[in-house]
Amino acid sequence: MTELQPPPGRSRTDAGSADPPTRPLGAKVTLVAAVIGLIYGYDSGSISGALLFLEDDYHLSTLWISVITSIVVFGSIIGAAIGPRMANELGRRTTMLILSAGFALFAALSAVPWGVWWLTGVRLLLGVTIGLSTVVVPVFISEFATDRDRGKLGTAYQFFVSAGVVLSMLTAWLLAGTRSWEVILGLSALPALAVCLPLLRFPDSPRWYAMKGRREDALATLRRVDPRADPRPRLDAIEADLAGGEQGRFREMFTRRYARATFFVIAFGFFVQITGNNTVLFYSPTIFRTAGISGESDSILVSALVQAVAALGVVLSMLVVDRWGRRRPLMIGTTAMVVGHLTMALVFARPDQTTATGYLAVAGLSVFYVGFYFGIGSLIWVYTGEAFPARLRSVGAAALLLSDFTANLIATFAFPGVLRSLGGSFSFGVFAVLSLVALLFLHRTAPETKGRSLEEIRGYWDNGGRWTAA
Repeated sequence: MTELQPPPGRSRTDAGSADPPTRPLGAKVTLVAAVIGLIYGYDSGSISGALLFLEDDYHLSTLWISVITSIVVFGSIIGAAIGPRMANELGRRTTMLILSAGFALFAALSAVPWGVWWLTGVRLLLGVTIGLSTVVVPVFISEFATDRDRGKLGTAYQFFVSAGVVLSMLTAWLLAGTRSWEVILGLSALPALAVCLPLLRFPDSPRWYAMKGRREDALATLRRVDPRADPRPRLDAIEADLAGGEQGRFREMFTRRYARATFFVIAFGFFVQITGNNTVLFYSPTIFRTAGISGESDSILVSALVQAVAALGVVLSMLVVDRWGRRRPLMIGTTAMVVGHLTMALVFARPDQTTATGYLAVAGLSVFYVGFYFGIGSLIWVYTGEAFPARLRSVGAAALLLSDFTANLIATFAFPGVLRSLGGSFSFGVFAVLSLVALLFLHRTAPETKGRSLEEIRGYWDNGGRWTAA
């Protein structure tokens, strides 16, 4: 097959033809996106270990602990709100270049010890970058993946996010003797800067090219994504999906046609965080010290071990999501979340906490995190890319993530005060109830999208939550 020439005035790299067209592109693009996930995970988890040392250096009150921890989440809401417009106007690849540079800059600036107000402002901007990444990266992955691999590649992103969290905590543990929170927070600037270079060589997604009327670029990129398949029927389906209607407007999501899908993604996003995932992550060393694990270094180490065990859930999800489908991991994983939170509630219900209760807490949170990442923690990225047609895919991702970040902000800001005033038994009991509600919601509403094309999934939502006859 001869290689397509790029349109006049456009570089061969931009047209997606810098490499031989017979080389599959989807896996390479996903690898770059996964490194972004690694950086995202590191930046999300780094505050967990650094907070123990920041608390002493800056003499932080409970309120300031809540502010410094949750300000990233507030910034993420802003990033998720502006992400769809950037992704649609500038392109998926260009937006990923911007967020990679943002990760590098703001991570480096967070290592500058100029006081609590400076750190708060920088972490706000870092949060904007995180929010932007959570909108763009899953869309980038879903639009490059083939139908047979989309679930696996989507969960691979979550695996790297989890690996980044573990890496951040191991870094904090290794540096516990130096109490160098500056290095802990700033270290991720290096990989963020490095990932900009390969991004410069990638094309944009076929759907974005089609959205902009660049048919030849879309065909060239589709050939590189799946050299074994004829790209023209696939492009015809994409163009049919894009035909008619406006592109990327939030208000279209709330029309009657998309109401069911919109309700699903907003509620899904809310349950992912209101059930305690990031809240427990941010405060896990503090939680383990309260539960009976003595010493800063030990509490950081067991936090890292729990997150390492959590990665097992991601791996299991990757192995089964394209064989079992989406629903079974959702049900099993969310049930485990309920069990994990109930275990934690029992730990704190005891009149005193010892080393034994500390290790029981480790077991409880391990069960919670394995369940979370086996189910909703991994599959949120799959559903983010699947729930809406191409022209609404970015705004659909943003709606899910705005809901996700709002719940995260509520839980993260409130948790230190609730833990201190009402105790751990009450706090984790509430998380258990919310996880049970999430289980019932997902059982009722989550579609099984295994093996379905993105266009078929659109038909499911258009048909009132029923699959159309083949």
